[in-house]
Amino acid sequence: MAILQEKVGLTNEDLKKIRSMRPGRPIDLQLTTATTTKRVRTEFVGMDGTRCMIFRYPDEGKWGPLGEGIFKDKEIIARYILEDETGEIIAFKVKIILVTTKPSHLVFTSFPLLIQSHDLRAEPRANTRIAASMLDAESGSVICDSMVMDISVHGCRMSIKKRKHGTRPKLKQVVRMYFAASKDKYSFLTGIIMNSKSDEVNLYYGVKFETPEEEVNKLLQDIMLVAS
Repeated sequence: MAILQEKVGLTNEDLKKIRSMRPGRPIDLQLTTATTTKRVRTEFVGMDGTRCMIFRYPDEGKWGPLGEGIFKDKEIIARYILEDETGEIIAFKVKIILVTTKPSHLVFTSFPLLIQSHDLRAEPRANTRIAASMLDAESGSVICDSMVMDISVHGCRMSIKKRKHGTRPKLKQVVRMYFAASKDKYSFLTGIIMNSKSDEVNLYYGVKFETPEEEVNKLLQDIMLVAS
């Protein structure tokens, strides 16, 4: 790995971010021609180790003719949101190696030599793996068990296995979350489901807390996420 870092200028953290890219997720490509710069959206298909990356050729029915910006040896800039993992957007420049039309219309590019990243969130969150039960705040009925993936005093991201049976939270639903790791078994946080995403295995929900910050801080101290 050290040789790879020296060769391409990528740190272990950079490589971890690149390898967190999931096939089928949206990706923005910035293309330049002699007369204009255009940003289009397409789909990340995958990568072959550190040899190349693969993108689906953007839909020209939606974005217009792209042949002047996508061809062999042409450089493009890719931007991808790692929101499910870190709340970051990563950007990198790559060179087109090959454009195929059969059996699929794909764009093969070089592997990035350097990436830039930008935190999408207004505040940092602590990465966690904390079990929590989610209840409907109005009725008190149990919705499901979940895992808190990251958390701050203002919100968290929760993960639920797709294969688990039972109900699922809904957008704008007010929920209560009970934490098994808390010193006080009656401690809970109240929040609103603001967004949802999914991958092949999990459903992810973004929660905005309604519980006052001082109470959230107390719970975070209880579960040893911040210093007392």
